[in-house]
Amino acid sequence: MQMRNNLKRSIKKAIKNLQEKGKFPAGSFGNIKIERPQREEQGDYATSIAMQIASHTGRKPKTIAKILVEELKTDEIAVKMFEDIRVAPPGFINFYFKKEYLKKLLIKLAKDEKLGVLNLGKDKKINFEFISVNPTGELHIGHGRGAFYGDVLGRILSFAGFKLTREYYINNARQSAQIKELGKTALKQGTSYKSPYLDEKLRQYSKALHKMKKPESAGYFLANKIQKDIKNFLEKKAKIKFDVWTEEEELYKKNKIQKTLKKLEDKNLIYKKDEAIWLKSKQYGDNQDQVLVRQNGENTYFMADIAYHIDKIERGADKLIDIWGADHQGHVKRVKAALGTFGIKDIEILITQLVRLKGKLKLSKRKGNAVSLKDLINDIGVDSARYFYLTKSLNTQMEIDLKLARLQNQKNPIFYIQYTYARCCSILRKSQLQISNFKTNYKFQISKKDLEKLKHEGEFELVKKLIVFPDIIEDIVRDYQVHHLPTYLHELAQEFSKFYTEFRILDNNEVNYGRLALTFVTGLIIKNSLELLGISAPNKM
Repeated sequence: MQMRNNLKRSIKKAIKNLQEKGKFPAGSFGNIKIERPQREEQGDYATSIAMQIASHTGRKPKTIAKILVEELKTDEIAVKMFEDIRVAPPGFINFYFKKEYLKKLLIKLAKDEKLGVLNLGKDKKINFEFISVNPTGELHIGHGRGAFYGDVLGRILSFAGFKLTREYYINNARQSAQIKELGKTALKQGTSYKSPYLDEKLRQYSKALHKMKKPESAGYFLANKIQKDIKNFLEKKAKIKFDVWTEEEELYKKNKIQKTLKKLEDKNLIYKKDEAIWLKSKQYGDNQDQVLVRQNGENTYFMADIAYHIDKIERGADKLIDIWGADHQGHVKRVKAALGTFGIKDIEILITQLVRLKGKLKLSKRKGNAVSLKDLINDIGVDSARYFYLTKSLNTQMEIDLKLARLQNQKNPIFYIQYTYARCCSILRKSQLQISNFKTNYKFQISKKDLEKLKHEGEFELVKKLIVFPDIIEDIVRDYQVHHLPTYLHELAQEFSKFYTEFRILDNNEVNYGRLALTFVTGLIIKNSLELLGISAPNKM
């Protein structure tokens, strides 16, 4: 569905007409932003374009808005969509949908397997790397943020028409400092990575490790065992799967690092200083030039990172998206600068912020400083874990309320959403129309006639909440703010509960098909949204 796009086109057309009439000056006034107001009295959509135009003309925004509204009221598309268009101080334009138009949108939603979501990606190939935790220990609660966020963003981008390669980068190069340190810990030559989890691994593989003398060999061996644990946990416990697992060690074996260094040399982008090799990254926006190869001949992590990202592009990616932890914030600018030397500009690097727990976790027998993600999931369940991790913007710190997340009643928002879905299923079963599977090839076809009985404001409030779904997905594709979806889902569940309390859907076996249609589409959207969130949708509770 293209409500916002259609409205934008109508506004652009109105501005052009007014420019031709001499009422507005020529030129562009910037992007037209269409927003959903927070308060009902402010309409279903709103725009501040009149204030943007006013800044170019010196006239009052309210005057500009009134002129624009009069022109919009002659636009064919706007007339079909809106019952009323009003001006609000200091110059907002508010739009109010026609009820008949809302009914048409509801029918479209129910018939479209994409629920009104446009093909925004158009098969654009994205390499999407997330988690990529060093294989030196188990995942902790901080890793959970990038893990669940990445999984859900990937699902949404795929749903919106992008061709996604989900990738995990394994930092396991034998010559890397962390693998050597892990090896020293394994050979009892150091304690850098000591943990209860690692102690278990050392006992498990003591015979094999006893035969090893070099830290890099012991570290590489142990890292691969740890990585198997991580993969098993992600797939079986956290419900996260990757298309590609790339090993840093393989980049060295395939000579990718040296080839990248040679390309940089051919471009005259590196130089020697103090027996080290430096990248001229400052001229591409970095704060200073960066070391690629140290004085002792060892490659820096940065050098391997450049080679890895170039490898992604060479494998056919049109765009790169990475999710990194907060400790990598300072690395963003230099990586973008380095890739800019190769003309690679379409890269997004998203940074996660810290996670805290409110309340005491029911810890496993192992004790340690870091709280493992496995312990959290064992305590509150994977559905609650996924939901609560996804409720805040990625760039803000968050706190998970363990007491709330454990609740198996409607005070827990994810339980409430799942219960609402189960209620929709129950109503549809009782209707005897055999459409409880919520697939688009359902037997009950919603028609205009079915919706004739919809007349009450409470019914149309639910319709308005349902038709927002495509906007939510479009917003996430544009700004990567995944928390919009769980927030919307909770609001939808609340709106359906109000509708269910106020109106009878089934009355003495007589079915109100309009209200049943609302129930069906509500269930359809909740089920699909829960799938995008990687959360189960039980049809009975």
